[in-house]
Amino acid sequence: MAIDSQLLQQASNPNTPPEQLRELATCEDVAIRQLVVANPNTPTEVLWRLGKLFPAQLLENPLLPLLFLENPNLIVQIPDETLVRLFELETVPDCLYQRLTQAKLNVRRAIAKNLNTPVPWLEHLAQDPDLDVRWAIADNPNTPVPWLEYLAQDPDAGVRGAIACNPNTPVHCLEKLAQDPEPGVRCAIALNPNTPLDLLQSLGSDRDPDICHIAQVELNKRLLELAQG
Repeated sequence: MAIDSQLLQQASNPNTPPEQLRELATCEDVAIRQLVVANPNTPTEVLWRLGKLFPAQLLENPLLPLLFLENPNLIVQIPDETLVRLFELETVPDCLYQRLTQAKLNVRRAIAKNLNTPVPWLEHLAQDPDLDVRWAIADNPNTPVPWLEYLAQDPDAGVRGAIACNPNTPVHCLEKLAQDPEPGVRCAIALNPNTPLDLLQSLGSDRDPDICHIAQVELNKRLLELAQG
């Protein structure tokens, strides 16, 4: 079915009254709703609602930078799902990027965990003051190696443990973390499928008997797979 050209014009026209745009926002046609979310005359609550469906079009809306100028705390008022979707985009405007650290904690955690979050935002959040955000970055398989190396030195054992579990953590970090004072970190090294056999063998003599057992089990399993493979 052809899209009504008059509706398209109304959805894109910045002079269309807000209430009419609100009504157009309920239209089933995707193209019309995309135009509505890019329209600077659309009510803000409609922008946030449609923004989680069409984040790229929301960023095209010339009203967005003005809203941040009027309200520096706007980032905490944007719905969580919409913010997470916005930070799935490779490029976001400075008005949004500069306020990422001001976003609510659960939003930063969700962005850090999201497998669709681009690398620049992961790098930014790797230095987040909240340990749960850093843990999520350490656990994310898309986090670049330099930031895995950085977080391997984190003061929190949980973050170091997440690095110890990450399949992309380089061997030299695994070797260092195998000497970590926290048993949970050393245990994670024993369970990491990329831990070298000689390191597993070394952990088989760990001062913690549970880690000794886990390392020996993993070592025997790996040796059996090699023999069968």
